[in-house]
Amino acid sequence: MGTMMQVAEEQHVAELQRKTPRKGIRKPLQMELIGGKPARQRVWEQIKQHKELFKIYDISRQANADDETVKTYLQSLVNGGYVVRLTESKFEKSEFQLIKDTGIEAPRLNRDGTPVTLGLGQEAMWRCLRKLGAMDSRQLASHASTCGVEVKEATANRYVKALKKAGYLKVVFPCNPRQRKLEVLQLIKRMDTGPRAPQIQRVKTVYDPNLNKVMHAEDPEELS
Repeated sequence: MGTMMQVAEEQHVAELQRKTPRKGIRKPLQMELIGGKPARQRVWEQIKQHKELFKIYDISRQANADDETVKTYLQSLVNGGYVVRLTESKFEKSEFQLIKDTGIEAPRLNRDGTPVTLGLGQEAMWRCLRKLGAMDSRQLASHASTCGVEVKEATANRYVKALKKAGYLKVVFPCNPRQRKLEVLQLIKRMDTGPRAPQIQRVKTVYDPNLNKVMHAEDPEELS
């Protein structure tokens, strides 16, 4: 009897550990969204509203974000020269001021304040698909690379395959291996959901930030 209870308890603990994100592991973007906006965007908007003087605690409450998220992002803004620290008390209790307001969109920064480049390729490809019409993955990589970011053909191929599975793209011309012609695809008009690029995530889902919705998942449980 005792052994059975112990096994049941161990299974319960294992289930809780599976459902609880590990410290330092960032959750998928859709799990951080409130009102269609990620935590950093909400934090940035509150910083802009209180740009002359603000503290971590006040921003976290008004942005509906946890203190650690605000602290981490604020540190990157300080390192990047967007925000200055006005007092020398503990970082959590310090007062800050916004000195570099770059507009509506939250700056995408690493911890050291340098710009984040991850995801720029997907953004460039999405812009091309929205504006340039039908093309194959090789053409897409070429067009996207003129936007200031290098996109490899293999990367473009993975992106269009994922978007095709998610129902964004239709086949205009099928591939023809004998003639060495790649499949030509075009964005379906009704699937032009907005300016923000659908994201292919590590958990093998296609997430659309314009709709705040997972559009396709390799594991059907991801859609539930």
